[in-house]
Amino acid sequence: METNKLEHLLQEHLKADQARLDRIEIKIDKLSETVVALARAEEKLLNLESSRIDILNTLEEHEERLDEHEARLNQGGVTINTLNKVFWITFIALVGAMTGVYLK
Repeated sequence: METNKLEHLLQEHLKADQARLDRIEIKIDKLSETVVALARAEEKLLNLESSRIDILNTLEEHEERLDEHEARLNQGGVTINTLNKVFWITFIALVGAMTGVYLK
């Protein structure tokens, strides 16, 4: 009877240990899933950062191109203003010359 009781206690102890090991295994599995999820999240963050840097570089390139176009437009504006002044000076000189010819 004593052996039977010892066997029963041993079996209960083994079952308790097995249940404990099962719980530990489940926790380890959850931890590994969490580590994998963290690694995926980190990879996504790295990809997002890379994309952000690419977009920032593209925006800077566009800004430089816009600045170049603005400078060209400003130079064109100066040229147009100069041509406009030359036109009016020439026009006034011609009108003055024609008026002088007709008045003589």
